[in-house]
Amino acid sequence: MEYQPKSSKGKAWGDPCGQPVLCVHGIQDNAGTFDHLIPLLPRIFHYVSIDLPGHGLSSHFPAGVPLNFMNYVYSLVRVLNHLQWEDCCYMSHSLGSQLGIYLAALWPERIKKLILIDSLAPMYVSPNEFLPFNRRLLDVIMTNEEKFANNKSPTYTYSEALDRLISNRRSLITEDAGRTMLIRSLVKNEDGSYSFSTDQRLKIGLRPMVTSKQQLQILNALQCPILLLASDIQALENWRPMKAAYEVYNKKQNFQRFNVDGNHDVHINSPEKIASHITKFLMNQKSSL
Repeated sequence: MEYQPKSSKGKAWGDPCGQPVLCVHGIQDNAGTFDHLIPLLPRIFHYVSIDLPGHGLSSHFPAGVPLNFMNYVYSLVRVLNHLQWEDCCYMSHSLGSQLGIYLAALWPERIKKLILIDSLAPMYVSPNEFLPFNRRLLDVIMTNEEKFANNKSPTYTYSEALDRLISNRRSLITEDAGRTMLIRSLVKNEDGSYSFSTDQRLKIGLRPMVTSKQQLQILNALQCPILLLASDIQALENWRPMKAAYEVYNKKQNFQRFNVDGNHDVHINSPEKIASHITKFLMNQKSSL
């Protein structure tokens, strides 16, 4: 059963009295990313899927300020406080997983379980790259701010918007999945055309300003059971920036991982391929806290 919470910035399913599960989408996606998956999961849980700031129906961070990874982590704490949840399980995809890792490390008492779909950890910044990386980033931000300030948002027909959403993704999604994502990502204009509601600053990307050693400190602080579902775990394991992170996870007794048949968006393209893993994890895995 799906129902709408009081705020339109999220969606909810299941038993309102059940164990809460916060569901957080990837970058430039929205709460609809779990529309195909959650109906396949146990109804005894209370699932709430949110639109992160600048996504879907949520408001944007103020103009003129660069987007900050930790502000997004903080927004999740505010969501938990608003929902009056002392703790919850956390299910996420891509950027949502990266934010959840930091949330669970900083507030371990509030996250009972972590479900990570196709993301191991955010990218870090090497110490010798810190200055040039930030210079390039801020230059791009200023250039894009000028571009966005002087131009109206592009408009599309519905079919054009659907084609743009599908063709611009890092992995292929089905047309049905694309239509689901558009429900919360499009704004209809007075002339009948459509514009995307997503904060254009997100096109630059989002990562924490931490070194590899600092990120390993974050990962080592994780205490809750963790489930990783990825389309190519071996590639993650062998990718140099993530190799040390994967080694930290592998040392944890409460870490589970499964290769799944699909791509980065398997959760919305073929949710049946991961639903059984998530169900078993939610029902059986106990937190060490």
